[in-house]
Order: sequence, then C-alpha cells, then structure tokens
Amino acid sequence: MTQAEKKYIEIMRKKSGEERLKIALKLRKLALKLAETAIKSQYPKISSRELKKKLQERMYGLRFPSKISGK
Repeated sequence: MTQAEKKYIEIMRKKSGEERLKIALKLRKLALKLAETAIKSQYPKISSRELKKKLQERMYGLRFPSKISGK
C-alpha cells in the first residue's frame, strides 16, 4: 500500500458514515459521466437507448439483466 493510500484511508476513517456515503455517490456519478463521455466520443451519433445499453455493459458487464438489454 502506498503512502497516499494509507493517508486516504486515515482521512476516510475520520469521516462519518454519511460523509463516506456522499463521497462514494459522487465518485459513482463521476465514473458514470467519464464512461458516458468516452462512449459518446467513440460513437458520436449514438442514440440515448444505445448509450444506456453501452453504459450498462461498461459499468456492470454484458450479463447484467435489465429492461434496456432485453435480458
């Protein structure tokens, strides 16, 4: 474990559960936005339905069931 990782863990342990949850949700939102931007860059004319499908594949894998993928 790097020194930076150790410091991060130390900082996070001092935060309340609510604060850690808020941080996790912000990180998830950022990950989704980055993935969406990358997909749109790769497929500039992608429909919103296809974008959701590709986002799902990227974030959760091909076998994740949903109404979007039809599985």
